[in-house]
Amino acid sequence: MKTLLIEQTGDTTRTAVMQDGRLRELYIDKTDTSRIGQVIVGRIKTIMPGQFAFIDIGSGKNAFANFKTGHGLKAGQPLLVQVQKDATSSKGAYVSQDIQLKGRLVILHKHPPGEVGVSHKIADKADGEQESRRLKKLVRELLPKGYGAIVRTNAQGADKEALAAEITKLHTAYEDILQREQYAMPVAKLYPLASDEALPLLADLVLADVDEVYISATDEGFAAIQGHIGQLAPGLSGRIFRHNPDDGRLFDTRSLKKQIRAALEKMVPLPCGGFITIEETEACVVVDVNTGNNVHSHDYRDTILHTNIQAAAAIFDQIILRNLSGIIIVDFIDMSKQEDKAALMAALRAEAKRDRANPEIFDISPLGIVQMARPKRRVPLSQLLETNCPHCGGKGRVKV
Repeated sequence: MKTLLIEQTGDTTRTAVMQDGRLRELYIDKTDTSRIGQVIVGRIKTIMPGQFAFIDIGSGKNAFANFKTGHGLKAGQPLLVQVQKDATSSKGAYVSQDIQLKGRLVILHKHPPGEVGVSHKIADKADGEQESRRLKKLVRELLPKGYGAIVRTNAQGADKEALAAEITKLHTAYEDILQREQYAMPVAKLYPLASDEALPLLADLVLADVDEVYISATDEGFAAIQGHIGQLAPGLSGRIFRHNPDDGRLFDTRSLKKQIRAALEKMVPLPCGGFITIEETEACVVVDVNTGNNVHSHDYRDTILHTNIQAAAAIFDQIILRNLSGIIIVDFIDMSKQEDKAALMAALRAEAKRDRANPEIFDISPLGIVQMARPKRRVPLSQLLETNCPHCGGKGRVKV
């Protein structure tokens, strides 16, 4: 059973995806952390050569933009942008002038107008080409003039009524942004509204296979989340429950503390007795696979392959749960047979299909190294829940 838990306390929203009692995804959003999807009237601070610019979006650290055309832009002028990537400890957020509003079925945009794209994951399925053509035709008929759209994987099998309802909702929100842009002063956030801060994330999380939703929030917050989920997934309307605070905090009642702590550990055990270690650095994430005390088989070759394949599943569990991104380097246990390497890569790519970030995976090297590139979108879990040690400054070593 897949359960969605949403807990709002003060300026923080915690969202967890549970699968049969196991924590699969965790998102922690504060007013000063993740801003992905926000539409802001910013102010241009500096224009650099090559169509680059730094934009004040009210976060204390200027955002970075790469314009398709920088003609006519001047320092000091207001500019409507959308946050694409969150700021890190060393870099500001990445923003774009191409505003995209995301629903569960479609993403609505204005550049280029009239263009309709369909998720490649739909085409990859049985009868996918026919379904892609059907969806593209429907969405083209429903698109408002001057808009384009991307049809998401969740739209597979959707009827015209469902697509029309979502496009209308997104179009209304988009037009509202453009109208308020006319009189908004920098720096002003136009989307989402303050009461809807947790809602953009729900478009990704409220999928067809979610069985139930539990919400802990104020009356206003509960009504907003309940209504939004009802629009995204009408079939869930009867399975949205409000948590009673008299029973304790929602996350505490689900015994999540231990699982969250485990998501910060360097070592992750595998069912076979092996383990992986995860090191997050400024440049990349490094994962090392070890056999540990795996005694799966007297055949050493079989033991190695078995450990590597279990590691492939665990690696994507941790990548998704910890919000790891950027360059990810995995040092698998070395295998000499080409067929074993092929089996591992097939398993790794199969596991990657669970990841909505669509990471790029490169073939295994002669040394057993696999490189992956995962889009940087949200702040890693470690940065939200941990801080550098005041004694060693994050080095993990103390002078003697």
